[in-house]
Amino acid sequence: MGNIHYMAFSPDIFNASILIVDDRENNVALIKSMLRAAGYASVSSTTHPLEVCDLHRTHRYDLILLDLMMPKMNGFQVMKGLKEIEEIEPGQSLPVLVITAQAENKKRALQAGAKGFISKPFDQLEVLTHIRDVLEIRLLQKELHQSMAGSQAVPGERTAPQRSVPLPHYDLLTSLPNRALFHESLRKTIRQAEAGHRIVSVLYLNIDNFKNINDTLGHAVGDEILRQFSLRLLECLRVTDTVARLGGDEFGCILVTPDGSGDAGVVASKIREALRQPFDIEERSVVLTVSIGISVYPDDSRDADTLVRNGDTAMYRSKKAGRDTYRFFMAEMNARAIQKLDQENALRKALEWNQFVLHYQPKVELIGGKITGVEALIRWDRPGYGFIPPSEFISVLEQTGLISQVGAWVIETACKQIAEWRRLGIGNIPVSVNVSGRQFSQITLNQDVIRFIEENGVHPQLLEFELQTERALRQNSIDSDLLELELTEGSVMMHARKTIGILKRLKKLGIRISVDDFGTGYSSLAYVKRFPIDALKIDRSFIMDVTTNPADAAITTAIIDMAHSLDVSVVAEGVETAEQVDFLRERGCDEIQGFYFARPLPAVEITHLLLNGNNLIKPAQFLAS
Repeated sequence: MGNIHYMAFSPDIFNASILIVDDRENNVALIKSMLRAAGYASVSSTTHPLEVCDLHRTHRYDLILLDLMMPKMNGFQVMKGLKEIEEIEPGQSLPVLVITAQAENKKRALQAGAKGFISKPFDQLEVLTHIRDVLEIRLLQKELHQSMAGSQAVPGERTAPQRSVPLPHYDLLTSLPNRALFHESLRKTIRQAEAGHRIVSVLYLNIDNFKNINDTLGHAVGDEILRQFSLRLLECLRVTDTVARLGGDEFGCILVTPDGSGDAGVVASKIREALRQPFDIEERSVVLTVSIGISVYPDDSRDADTLVRNGDTAMYRSKKAGRDTYRFFMAEMNARAIQKLDQENALRKALEWNQFVLHYQPKVELIGGKITGVEALIRWDRPGYGFIPPSEFISVLEQTGLISQVGAWVIETACKQIAEWRRLGIGNIPVSVNVSGRQFSQITLNQDVIRFIEENGVHPQLLEFELQTERALRQNSIDSDLLELELTEGSVMMHARKTIGILKRLKKLGIRISVDDFGTGYSSLAYVKRFPIDALKIDRSFIMDVTTNPADAAITTAIIDMAHSLDVSVVAEGVETAEQVDFLRERGCDEIQGFYFARPLPAVEITHLLLNGNNLIKPAQFLAS
């Protein structure tokens, strides 16, 4: 019996019965061809979710590949019916891998009893590896049941009462893989990584001071915390990553990346940030921290057991460093990690210590040279470092979740500046605020917009939101015509379904919407028509050589013509020379922004410019027009 825990999978795995459930026949055909090519001999399918429970009642499939989003009956309803057939207890898993393109369905599907996920679009290696792992456990479970049933059916002895038998490779409390399966999965992952020249990172996690929780709140509360912790851990990872409970309050993760181990540090930061939200259990609020050690294949070792030991060693370095942190096993990686953590810790204090400031860069109308508004750009005045540009710290704000707090500060500060300009008699100056993709996907967007406007008495058009992928800044404010929300192409498409709904709601408030860095990504006429877009900003990379590079000139001209044909205005970024101004004016570009007119300026200097310039500039290029 004990040998079952470690035995290799049986060749019978390819005779396992598999059911594919998807309302789209092309998806069914694709998965079926993958499985049959891999050697699976017993694969059937249905495009009708209402049939699944009856089919499973008859055939008792070893694995069901279940699409979540289907008409008439969705995957969650199917799993509810399967649970009744399987008669499983809460916390146990169904022989189901859900098929989904939406990561937000992870937690709900796990709670409904799913064993894991297959993500869309399909990756053949991922699909086949995940299916094989689940089937191996399923067949081991069946063999264990048979072994126990055989040992109990002894003549003359009473048959023991039936009870659920724990999965040999899964943790009973959290339903995560246990230590034995974690080591086996790591060995398989290393073999695959060796063939595909990939990097494998092992994260070894230990909850800080967990013994105190058990001692003061009791083991029942401690167990519930471990269950909730495991769910938060899953939310921080991709469906292709592996998560396991190694024992007690220790957990392990396996990450695979094409090159470099930088993702491991990002994931470690995400985990630490996820734990900052309190766990609410039995009317108690418990805040956890975790110490994380990271080891990397092949740099630290090519052996699975050694990698785990090295991760454990690195975890204890995290404990010695004061807990609530992470450390790499290798010294060079560790030095970079410590530098990044130092920056992260400094950013956490920057808002509290008033180290952020806004600079403002004018946007200018090409006909006449009038200032049409300004873009608010954040700077970090870090002691000992001077002013740090957003490109050097925005990604850290996003990875740690600090982007929401800092974004809210930017919005409020911009609103106060708008009100101040109005008080000084300058008038209504539209302000563009950069907003990150992560912020934009949050449901608090509209509330923040309305709240800051009401608090400062600012008309909606006075703020522009600029949603930018890489440098990603601020969360929004304001409410009507003077607001222009700028999104990068990547943000528009990455969150397309969610984005279009939010944009339509914002449009009802009268807010203008534009796309920033246009030309660098999808540059699709289809999405310009699909989304409620008022303006396009041509990326500075095209403007830089627009007067000397025929390709850049052609692209810029095409964007202007396309936008105007759809009644969309055009702003050129990064304009620095009179020749660029002439070119853009001749092509009918509406506005420019760049060093030719002004660099981003502190509030005092931009106020002086607005007061003295009376919103107008008159270089020769503008007079000529």
